[in-house]
Amino acid sequence: MLRVDIGLLWTAINLVVLYVLMQRFLFKPVHKILEQRQAQVDQSLADAEAAKAQALALEQEHSTSLTKVEEEKRRILQDAQQQANQEYARIVADANTTAQGIIQNAETQAEARKKDILQKAQGEITEIVVAAAAKVAYANAEHDSDLYDEFLKKAAEEDD
Repeated sequence: MLRVDIGLLWTAINLVVLYVLMQRFLFKPVHKILEQRQAQVDQSLADAEAAKAQALALEQEHSTSLTKVEEEKRRILQDAQQQANQEYARIVADANTTAQGIIQNAETQAEARKKDILQKAQGEITEIVVAAAAKVAYANAEHDSDLYDEFLKKAAEEDD
């Protein structure tokens, strides 16, 4: 059966000492290293979560900024279109005013020329009639035919 002697006692003491030494020099440092590694992993996960949250916040901010930029672009284009339309309307109105002035000026000049031509024609006709009447009044009866022909020639020359 089991015999208890001094060898068994030394074996038990050796086991206890070995256990204490292994606990102190092996298990505690290994547990300490494992805890440090676990802390590093936990810190890395926390940093990753913080980076993810920051990235989401930046993405949201970027999206908001992009929306604002798009709206600003649309507003600027709308303002530019409106200004272009106003400028177009102003240029067309100026061109119409200038054209109207040119047309009125041309009509005035044409009317003045017409009056001038009519006055000259009336003056020439009056001279011809006076000359013809004078010739008729002072001419002989036999020269009537010659005077009539001469009058027609002068009238034809002045029409040309």
